[in-house]
Amino acid sequence: MITQTRSFAGLVAFVLFLACGSVVGADLKWLTLGPLLGHVSDSEALLWVQASESALATVRVSASSNLDLAQTFVGPTLASSTAFGGTIKLSSLVPSQRYYYSVELDGKPAILPPYPSFVTAPTPGSPQHLRFAFVSCSGYEPYDPAPGWADLGLRTNVDLLLMLGDNHYGNSPDLEKQRKAYYGQRLSAGFREFTRRTPTYAIWDDHDFGPNDSDGTQAGKEGPLRAFLEHWANPSYGEPDNPGVYFKFSRGDVDFFLTDDRYHRDPNLQTNNPAKTMLGARQLAWLKQALAESKARVKVLAAGGEWQSYGTSDSWTSFPRERDEIFDWIRSRQIEGVILISGDRHFTAAYQVQKRFVEVTSGPIGGNTSDSRVTPEMFMNHNKGRFYCVYDVDTRRPEPALTIEIYRVSMGLMEKRTFTWDEINGRQLIAPLPPGPPPAKRP
Repeated sequence: MITQTRSFAGLVAFVLFLACGSVVGADLKWLTLGPLLGHVSDSEALLWVQASESALATVRVSASSNLDLAQTFVGPTLASSTAFGGTIKLSSLVPSQRYYYSVELDGKPAILPPYPSFVTAPTPGSPQHLRFAFVSCSGYEPYDPAPGWADLGLRTNVDLLLMLGDNHYGNSPDLEKQRKAYYGQRLSAGFREFTRRTPTYAIWDDHDFGPNDSDGTQAGKEGPLRAFLEHWANPSYGEPDNPGVYFKFSRGDVDFFLTDDRYHRDPNLQTNNPAKTMLGARQLAWLKQALAESKARVKVLAAGGEWQSYGTSDSWTSFPRERDEIFDWIRSRQIEGVILISGDRHFTAAYQVQKRFVEVTSGPIGGNTSDSRVTPEMFMNHNKGRFYCVYDVDTRRPEPALTIEIYRVSMGLMEKRTFTWDEINGRQLIAPLPPGPPPAKRP
């Protein structure tokens, strides 16, 4: 099936190349997916592409929109062993600079002008005004059109995108099924246009790791890990001797900690294990050390599932000991500026967890919406339609200003709230929503 789909996509690409007057020959090769802009620092950028067949990928980069005096970066030979995908590293860039780029396959142009562009990160540690989007739940089927991508691109001006899991619904650890699901999701309307110019980072949750509520006991979990590494351009993946998709990166004086809540996870309903873990001992130690060492004024802590205290069994609610160990670590070391973000739930909501930590869960950008139950920690609740969220962070002030914006696809901004620094750090309580009736059962 994937071969037939790629053949059709290839035919479409071939016709487009002919119509646009590109150089055409018997050995024509094209991008079936991408380019997708991954990690961007103050001096480097990662660019992911997938070709129609084996080819040497190169990228030309310039501060000029017509690519005058362009630098050329040679990437890997895209091969069948990685589904003809690969990542090219762009280096020797300067901070806060807009760059334009073009991709070539075997020395021939693979994209046409006007060329896409991106802006490098500011100098590490520098105060900044940063806007980042975060999303989850791309769609139930691999070819779900997920109209949220085009809407996100039109309504917001963001510096980066965080994809917090259920980025596809392959629901299997099988490598070829994983590849097929990624391929279908990347064809979603507006996704390519948005991610070719927006630094994009990803972690997974259950549906893009395996079946619903899957965990680290899943047989064949090396398959989804391999597929994940084949299709994203994060700065790193786990640790050299501890596989996974967790990583950290910085943007100015904001640090991001993205966790892997599946690869080392114990079963949700396991009750006879006092050491029950979601992250695994190594990842937990990595996270605690990274938080303690962070000098950033704002620290974004992300997970695929919700942090709140009243969630489903497939959330941190089933792992209270480990969650509290993280929270107690933050409290005991007086680490300020920590905000929590999450996905998974097919609705969008905000909580003040344990009257201390502000959490926003974002979704779904493409999947169906679920009813949400008002819980004692909840102070925002949106469950009709498709949603995505944007955090606006300004660290140029004596006390950083953080504003959450909740968007409904096709309808625009639904709610906006600026938090005080005391609310972010648990010194000021946020009034919860009044209790409501339980969610209605779906017919």
